[in-house]
Amino acid sequence: MLVAIDTSTQWIGIALYDGTRVLAEHSWRSKNYHTIELIPAIADMLAKCQVRPNQLTGIGVALGPGSFTGLRIGLSAAKGLALGQNLPTAGVPSLDVLAASQPGLRRPMIALLEVGRGRYAWARYRYKNPNWGQISEIRVDDIKDIAATITSPVYVVGDMGAEERQIMGRKWKTSQLAPASQCVRRPSVLAELAWNKLQVGHADDVVSLSPIYVHTLSNLPED
Repeated sequence: MLVAIDTSTQWIGIALYDGTRVLAEHSWRSKNYHTIELIPAIADMLAKCQVRPNQLTGIGVALGPGSFTGLRIGLSAAKGLALGQNLPTAGVPSLDVLAASQPGLRRPMIALLEVGRGRYAWARYRYKNPNWGQISEIRVDDIKDIAATITSPVYVVGDMGAEERQIMGRKWKTSQLAPASQCVRRPSVLAELAWNKLQVGHADDVVSLSPIYVHTLSNLPED
């Protein structure tokens, strides 16, 4: 039984997965209330599913890039559960979570997520059955700079507002925008990725596990 935690952005996502079924999944836009909402939400999810903490067998946590504060809170919660129950932990990059839930396509994909101050962390992916694989370094840019890199057909997915979707949509001959339902990071997908990682013995050292912070990708200040 694995708990997945994603606090990369203003969205919080949690899920409970038993290796076969998703027993619970919850995502909501928390804005700046991660500290007071995350732990009670995990406890409530476990209670509703009648799962005790000592029945857990693993933890999955999104590593970012994303909000400095959000990532720190999510990883602290994951480490607290892992150390308290002596559980193996698997960290998964947040863009990989977003990419893994997309349909297989011939065209490459740009996956992006908001990291504050009008900036987006993004990377390009290519589909090679059965998985999307990252084919570029993660960068941090504003949406206009990302759009300027599009010169050939590409699929774009990420939590974009109306203005950002309009900017990307101007590349109508070359960019295909994912529908809003595909742009939400699914904590159940994180759970599956983390579960698979643990099943092949690739658990992370929970003490040294650290997020992918924006300042490691850009010389711009963090949010």
